[in-house]
Parts: sequence; structure tokens; C-alpha cells
Amino acid sequence: MKADLKETLLLRLFASLEYAEQFAEDFTQFIDTGLVALAEYDALSIKPTTATNYTEIKKDADLWHVKVKPNFIRMKQNMQDAIAAARQGDFRVIRSAAGNFKGLSKDMDGIREAFMDFIDPEIKARYFRLWKLAHTEGCNIYYTLSDFWDAGEILNSEITGPIDEQHLLKFLQPGEQP
Repeated sequence: MKADLKETLLLRLFASLEYAEQFAEDFTQFIDTGLVALAEYDALSIKPTTATNYTEIKKDADLWHVKVKPNFIRMKQNMQDAIAAARQGDFRVIRSAAGNFKGLSKDMDGIREAFMDFIDPEIKARYFRLWKLAHTEGCNIYYTLSDFWDAGEILNSEITGPIDEQHLLKFLQPGEQP
């Protein structure tokens, strides 16, 4: 596929309702997995801490309850509103939600996930896998809807994540050839 056509098709993909819905699903699963991780830790009758790590783990769990959990719940509701608006053709809210998620790591400065070292490792792995996936999707949406891509940058799969070229063909318009 020629680079200029691929760039056009990527822009269409990242601005599509289909892609926004996939982002919303991955985003929601990320949020839910984080909340499940916290609940799993809270459910431990004996916290597996030592004198050395107690302060860090307790601080993280407490911050998750005070800051992260309420923020995640609001973000999840905002995402539901964003998808509802996108289904009506208004992508401003999904653009905003994607931009907010892009900045999530800044909002969580100083807040770690140390407590996740003491729960099912699959939950922790899923949390970070979904975070990375939703972050990539959110950046793709935000940069596309904000027209922030530099020329050719969207073609870099290290930035956008892997994209199936066969799937991109779905976004061809009449008269365009792969």
C-alpha cells in the first residue's frame, strides 16, 4: 500500500466510530481491572507487607482509595457520555476523553501500584497491558481529531501500534485503489 494512501486510511480509521468504540471498551476494561485489583488487595485478610515496604504499599492503597478510585469512576462515566455523543456524530467529547487519558500518567505522579505486587499477577499484567493499549488508542484519536500529526508520523507503528493493512481497506472510498 502506498504511504500517502495508508496515511489517509489511518486518519479515517482513527477518526471512526468503530475505533472510538474499541478505545472506549479497552479504556473501560482498564478502569475496571484497576478497580478489581484494588478490591483484591482490600480483600486480603493479612496484607503481605514487611516493615520495609509497609509505608509505600499502604500509601499507594490509600491514595488509590482517595484519588484514583473516584477519578476512575468519573472517567468511566465520562467515557460512556463520550461514546453516546460520538454515536450521534459529535466526536468532541471522545477527543477530550482521549486527551484526558493521554495525560493520566501525569495525574498519577507519585501514585504507584505497589499493592498490585500482592494480588493475582494476571490482574496486574492485564491492568498494564490495557493501560498501554488504551493509551495508544487514545493518543491516535486525540492526535487525529486535533490534527496534531506531523507529516508521515502516523505511519510509524511504534507510535500508533500495529495496524492491519487489510482492515484499513475497509476505509477506502469509492474510486480509491489500494
